[in-house]
Amino acid sequence: MRKLILSIGSIIFAYSLLSAPAFAADHPFQITSAEGDSSVFFGFLAQGQVERVRTTSGIGDSQDILLRRFRFIASGQFSEKMTFFIDTDSPNLGKGTAGGAKIEDRIYLQDAILTYTFRPEFQIDAGMLLVPFSHNSGQSAATLLSIDYGPCTFLASDPTNSRVGRDYGIQARGYLFKKHFEYRAGIFQGNRSTMTSNPGTTNDFRYAGRIVWYPFDSETGFFYTGTTLGAKKTLAIGSGFDHQMKYNAGSLDIYYDRPIRHGDAITLQADYTHFEGGLTFPQLPRENVWLVEAGYYNRPTKLGPFLQLSNRLFTDPKRSDLKKYTGGIAYWPNGHRFNLKFGAGRSLGSVSSEGWQVVFQGQAFIL
Repeated sequence: MRKLILSIGSIIFAYSLLSAPAFAADHPFQITSAEGDSSVFFGFLAQGQVERVRTTSGIGDSQDILLRRFRFIASGQFSEKMTFFIDTDSPNLGKGTAGGAKIEDRIYLQDAILTYTFRPEFQIDAGMLLVPFSHNSGQSAATLLSIDYGPCTFLASDPTNSRVGRDYGIQARGYLFKKHFEYRAGIFQGNRSTMTSNPGTTNDFRYAGRIVWYPFDSETGFFYTGTTLGAKKTLAIGSGFDHQMKYNAGSLDIYYDRPIRHGDAITLQADYTHFEGGLTFPQLPRENVWLVEAGYYNRPTKLGPFLQLSNRLFTDPKRSDLKKYTGGIAYWPNGHRFNLKFGAGRSLGSVSSEGWQVVFQGQAFIL
């Protein structure tokens, strides 16, 4: 416990030193052409984390000090109609492995998005994209309400050979009826071969899409937000699908974020997803997944409690349902640019997965 307290104190001190000068201005790292029609912004996302995991299997507690995410980011525009977003990631750097080593020297392309906007009603995104499916899977990691995404949000990533919900493809995206209605529809690589008897890129492509209704303020960026901390009043009611050959998945979700009296804010989110791998991905059984998030933001103190509940319910009675409950509190001195979160979670289900997790995380984000 003493080591854990010292580690948490070290992270708070380090991030406090970094945060004060770094977050003084918008887009501090920017290059603009002489004509002013093209520009590039540079930034990064760093999430330092201390965690302790206790399972019921009796193998002892797992303790780690790691970088949950470390991303270099570049975004900007080539012209008035063409924009881009590129970032890399080095997830779980320093985290211990089963053999006692640490995850190191790991970096890869996370997003590569090229967007051409014909009109707000019709845009084309191409590259390595977040597959349009649910609100939680489409959120930016820099704006999460809780410490992380839902534990089952990216279940389809491994079978479809995706990377944390990303796949290579092209999609149409647009905002209709005074931006109260959003659509996304795309074609993606998916898993290129699931037949060992006939290897090669023989599979049909993957198709995915999503629609959203916004009665109030809309979200028109590529990434959704996890909370605006009272900056906007948004109600988003959405539905999505994901399909490749015999694999099918569907989603329904609702996201509500609004300011209330004295500058405080509330954030609520509920996502329902149904997965059915079929003969294409038999490792993804038929199941229903629920995710519920709730948070409150108190502007005077910059503090906000949060709660995340996740249920993974299998239709096969021989499988044990899996549940995870996480609660905690966040300190938002500079919003999403600099924040600290502390949470504790409880996992229930199979013997190997049951246990407790305690996490402290500090985030520094600049773009």
